[in-house]
Amino acid sequence: MAVIAAPALSEYEQQRLAHIRRNHEFLVGLGLADASVDPVAALNGKPSKPRAPRGPKKVKVPVPPESLRRSSRLQGQEVEYTHEVVDAFGDDDQPLRKKAKREASSDDDDDDAALDDMRAEAIAYLKEVREAQLALAVDAAAADGDDWKREAVRRWGPLAGGGGDRDWKLFVESRLSTPPPVSPLDFLQEYYAADTWRLLVSCILMSRVSSWNTKHACISAFFELYATPSAFSAETDYRKIQRAIHSLGLFDDRLKSLVSLTEAFLHGVKLEPAKGAKSPRADEFKVELDRKSPHKIHGVGPFGHDSWLVFCKDASASMSLSKGGDPIAPFYNWRKKHAKAAEAEASE
Repeated sequence: MAVIAAPALSEYEQQRLAHIRRNHEFLVGLGLADASVDPVAALNGKPSKPRAPRGPKKVKVPVPPESLRRSSRLQGQEVEYTHEVVDAFGDDDQPLRKKAKREASSDDDDDDAALDDMRAEAIAYLKEVREAQLALAVDAAAADGDDWKREAVRRWGPLAGGGGDRDWKLFVESRLSTPPPVSPLDFLQEYYAADTWRLLVSCILMSRVSSWNTKHACISAFFELYATPSAFSAETDYRKIQRAIHSLGLFDDRLKSLVSLTEAFLHGVKLEPAKGAKSPRADEFKVELDRKSPHKIHGVGPFGHDSWLVFCKDASASMSLSKGGDPIAPFYNWRKKHAKAAEAEASE
């Protein structure tokens, strides 16, 4: 009898799991997760195996966990009635045909239910990842400058702040994210909303790219190479970056934008100096669109600016989207409705 092969996950589901893996690797870098745990397997209660160390490679898209293959068709089992078997009985055997059709429909329902379960598990996992990423390793009320400096290095690597005297508390707090709740809409920005640098990098990389698969694959590949701004800033071989994101096009301009963003994030922007003094660096990080502002970052336009406000500052209730922010309008509208519903519930 014929065996129906288990269907592969869609590109959409594959890339969702790839972003989950990148988030897990980021947590490993912060010392908040076990490097031996496979997060995709852990989502479904499977015993995880240690992952072999690996250098920068082409992103390997994870396969669906076996525990999600619940229907007989997904499990690769033989089906009782194939179309060849049904045809062999002739046109008069309508009951058998109807039974085969019902079983095929049931299998499709099982497949959809399995994918729905995986989406729900991925959303729940993303919430846990956010909580871990946002947790401070210092007591905000009692921390001194050295404590905040260590927190900056822990989060963004050894190049954070560049040393010297700074308002380290302002430096760290202005770069921290206060993301909105996780939505059922599954926007790419939601996977990186807990880290301001990564969110803005993803906006630079996805800007002016129409192919959903291309931008997801390239963003995942970039973060596999550079989990922190320090790792990117320390890169001296731009050919590695080009190999990871060349499919996006406009490489020179994207590279200039990534460098500009990373420089501002790690070291602050140059401010107008007092007469006879060196140009100071701003300790506070923010994103502005006014070209005359020192906080205007090359390559971060209305789309990146609105994404930063919505996903890193949870400012949907107090802002209006620009025309450039139209792509995130579904999330923006969802967040406003979600906030009103939460207020109504709290007032009851």
